[in-house]
Amino acid sequence: METLQPQSQSVLITGANGGMGKETTKLLAKKGYNRIVMACRTEGKAEKAKQEIATEIQPYKVDGLEVTGGFDMNNPDEIEKAVNALPANKPFDVVFLQAGGVVFGKDFEFINYKGKKIERTIFQNTLGGYVTLFHLKRRGLLKPNARVIFAGGEGARGIPGMIEKPEFTSAQHLNQYVYGNVKSKYVDMNAMGVSKYSSAILVQKLAELYKDEFQTVWFTPGLTYGTNGLASKPAFERFIFEKIGFGIMAFFGLAQSPVAAAQKYVDAIEGKYGENGDVLGAPEKKMLGSISDQKPMNSSLTNQALIDEFYSIVVDTFGEIPKKEKATA
Repeated sequence: METLQPQSQSVLITGANGGMGKETTKLLAKKGYNRIVMACRTEGKAEKAKQEIATEIQPYKVDGLEVTGGFDMNNPDEIEKAVNALPANKPFDVVFLQAGGVVFGKDFEFINYKGKKIERTIFQNTLGGYVTLFHLKRRGLLKPNARVIFAGGEGARGIPGMIEKPEFTSAQHLNQYVYGNVKSKYVDMNAMGVSKYSSAILVQKLAELYKDEFQTVWFTPGLTYGTNGLASKPAFERFIFEKIGFGIMAFFGLAQSPVAAAQKYVDAIEGKYGENGDVLGAPEKKMLGSISDQKPMNSSLTNQALIDEFYSIVVDTFGEIPKKEKATA
């Protein structure tokens, strides 16, 4: 597996202003990456994060950091505008699609887009990344054999006592879930697991279809405390999770610091973890540990009918990522 050389590499990171995105950006900046584009919801958020990073990593320089806004994973039209505003002829070696999060609530929440009602957690954690990739490819902003990394989560194969294993009985069942035509009770953490499942099966399809153009990897470093993942949860519940629950997990070695997790993401960015089509995370029934193949842990992750159905939903909604034209004799 070829590894990247920081001094000549160009990386785009969505959601680089907080959580794992920010921590990963800091480590890449310390390593002297030539160009790191912090693609955030607003340019103001990106600029504020850049200034914070400059202070936090002194005496390291932040000369390679660039900021840009408009990367709202719930707004495909804004993403298109944001990608269109990126400089032409400056393609990326790596695209790290990690913006997103949990949608906490008692009822299913949806994004209404072009007459379609789509489950919001899937929209912001998977489809926003696809739209970003679509427009980067359309504009020629991916270098040949670029690495595209989707931030995963062990919820894609289920975490005992925390997230039910995402399983679908048929392609129709998956279709009904995505479009909100189910009557099951909404459980926010289970929905998060399904969103990570959806990105894992999307990665496998993209790896198959675009293997000659770019490499696609799904990667999660394991459970991490101290990020902004619980920001939208009610204050009391957030306090319990962050100050008590995560504290206990960290004490017993069941969760890692953001810096430790970000280092694993850097390793994935540099090619130390993950080849085209890989779905990698913690060992089975664990939230932290040696990086392992997630596919054997959930049969739905390799169900071709489900993979094809989800891809058809994505393409029907947003179109197929443009492929390079093959030379003719």
